[in-house]
Amino acid sequence: MMTLRAARVIAEADVIAYHCARHGRSIARSIAAPHLRPEHIEERLMYPVTVETTDHPGGYRGALDDFYEQAAARLAAHLDAGRTVAVLAEGDPFFYGSYQHMHKRLAHRYPTEVVPGVTSISAAAARLGTPLCEAEEVLTVIPGTLPEEELTARLASTDSAVVMKLGRTFPAVRRAMESSGRLAEARYVERATMSGERTGPLADIDPESVPYFSVAVVPSRIANPRPAPGKGEVVVVGTGPAGPLWLTPETKRALADADELVGYTTYVDRVPQRPGQIRHGSDNKVESERAEFALDLARRGRRVAVVLRRRPGRLSPWRPPCWRWRPRTRTRTFRYGSSRASPPPTPPPRRPVRRSATTTRCSRCPTGSSRGRSSSSGWSPTAPPTWCSPCTTPVPAARTWQVGKAREVLLGHRAPDTPVVLGRDIGGPEESVRIVRLGELDPAQVDMRTILLIGSSQTQVVRRGDGHEIVWTPRRYPE
Repeated sequence: MMTLRAARVIAEADVIAYHCARHGRSIARSIAAPHLRPEHIEERLMYPVTVETTDHPGGYRGALDDFYEQAAARLAAHLDAGRTVAVLAEGDPFFYGSYQHMHKRLAHRYPTEVVPGVTSISAAAARLGTPLCEAEEVLTVIPGTLPEEELTARLASTDSAVVMKLGRTFPAVRRAMESSGRLAEARYVERATMSGERTGPLADIDPESVPYFSVAVVPSRIANPRPAPGKGEVVVVGTGPAGPLWLTPETKRALADADELVGYTTYVDRVPQRPGQIRHGSDNKVESERAEFALDLARRGRRVAVVLRRRPGRLSPWRPPCWRWRPRTRTRTFRYGSSRASPPPTPPPRRPVRRSATTTRCSRCPTGSSRGRSSSSGWSPTAPPTWCSPCTTPVPAARTWQVGKAREVLLGHRAPDTPVVLGRDIGGPEESVRIVRLGELDPAQVDMRTILLIGSSQTQVVRRGDGHEIVWTPRRYPE
């Protein structure tokens, strides 16, 4: 798998350098062995530590930094003497290669050429006989040394993946594959293209047998479609207030896994296109019909994702019985709105606060305003998804009377100058955030894409030096 240029560089070099662990063996040297000559000077750069602990004052990183400095000095001595040095690297020198540490210390001092090589990723895909990615699929390369939760999140949010540096990290990688729903797709490759090569389903590999030089591969979903499930499923997905940047890894995975998407056309159009995935967009007034259609697709063995904007379990019309109920939640939109205006934070829970169970009344409920009385008189901030958040229930032009009624009820308990934040299209291309006073709130300013945040009796508005207003609530209780 060596390139012709690499073989030529080795043949012309005076010094051959390579990294190795304390056992002295080097995979890179074994690959280049047929091209080495007796007159070559060999510099074996032996790591003082690999995975074990060290008593170095700077810890593991300090021990390695000292080693790299010493190794670079050894190579510099040859270069100063006029010798040409070839540093061997398994795979590609700039892809998780040990050579990178030499490059940072020497390349600015001596003429340097880096010869690219075939990466373990390419070799693994070739040995598996399957494409890594196709069309618009995204390939993510992940070091297995990441924390398990991070591994899980990255595996869940990508199309294809390769996890490097297995060895002792393999148990955590396997758990992350299982947690992210990728275990059935994952393949294992050990020492690709070399003697001792091994491949197979990742789920079948004994953790005790996994060396460092092995990779886990989640190949192209397009080239390797999942087999149809024995029973259909319906996954209800809340996509958040805007585009792909607001999707959680779990949501991305659920959308990628679906054979068919069902939902309001505006929300379905926000989901990235995937080859082979069928999209069924419809009007926002046919929720019952849409639910029946999704269930009918599942009866036929299809994996269906019902796309919502709001959180599936919060004031959602989509709560039907189905074969596999898997709501995918997201952070509530009023949290996003809060972050845009720096509005009322939740005070510290040092003292019990009575909160009304009626603070989630929607704009469709004709009793929403009257029920709101029980939540409007306290000090705690009110986030009126209670009455008029489009991300819990939309407020079309025909139902703005409830916003006016909510304002009327609140004015019976709060001062007219109570701050109200109007956030429209939060996270989207037409995002706008305005601060008005409760007494000045105009229902006509509220539409399906607007969320209201109504401050408490303690909430304050401050104008910064740049003229921009922000809203905040002191994190203390009034005397």
